[in-house]
Amino acid sequence: MKKIIFLILILINVVVFANNEDWRNLVIAQFREISEPLFNYGEATQPQFDIFYTDMVERYPTQMQAEKALEYAINRFDGASDYVLENAEIWKGQISNSTKLNTLIDLAVNSPLIEVRMAGFEMYLAENNFDKTEEQIDNILQRFQKAPEKNAGWAMWAIGAIAARGIDRDRVFDELIYTTTDPNPEIRRSAVNGLSRFGGEEVVLPLLEIAQYDSSPIIQERAFCGLAQTGTLNVAERYSALSGLLSIAQDPQSNQQTLDWTYQALKEISHIYTLADESDLWEKKLKSLNLVN
Repeated sequence: MKKIIFLILILINVVVFANNEDWRNLVIAQFREISEPLFNYGEATQPQFDIFYTDMVERYPTQMQAEKALEYAINRFDGASDYVLENAEIWKGQISNSTKLNTLIDLAVNSPLIEVRMAGFEMYLAENNFDKTEEQIDNILQRFQKAPEKNAGWAMWAIGAIAARGIDRDRVFDELIYTTTDPNPEIRRSAVNGLSRFGGEEVVLPLLEIAQYDSSPIIQERAFCGLAQTGTLNVAERYSALSGLLSIAQDPQSNQQTLDWTYQALKEISHIYTLADESDLWEKKLKSLNLVN
């Protein structure tokens, strides 16, 4: 009996809904409002890493201070990256290698924002207790030369990050360039990653040559990434790579994988994502914007 009454009530509601246009339209309108997003695509808040957050962070032990501050930087709290840059030297020797901090550093150094990447590099140096000095570079290179295969990954990374802060750049640049010719592809890849961290316009041409000619696709990909989005190159320095990338796109010897990476790098540097992967179209567009000659 209860089931019959329940079915009758459902039937009555369906009939009322079908015949009451105003009520039906109201329900549909409410449903549409619920289903609509509460924000426009691309909108984001811009939280400030102000005294409220600094006070909160500084209540934690040093290890957690570093982790929390870097996490806020990754989440784009305005001022958090500067806070990390200002305090990383203070934290050095007081923070230790941990899974959480390593994960945060990895996220930071791969951020699209250069200030977040720089915060990640500083945290890496602090976590490993590296000084930003010529003596520290000496020590790292000595350890690398004793066991290149074992130490290339962290050593090239570290000297690139230290030199990015203006320390012994000429010597580090020469060392990185020399190491990009090593017959061991793993060592070459480490050197390419180091060049990306090193930054500066002087690395653009070497990265272009590696991207086009290295025998290892893995190393080519790292060079393209260094040109397009990772490391410490600023916008103007990335723009200086556009003509070289266009030359790779126009080279009949470039294979399809190289072309795919080339066009992706062109898109990420220029922020032009609607153009087809055709070198003539790219040349015309970049010339119209005075980005290439």
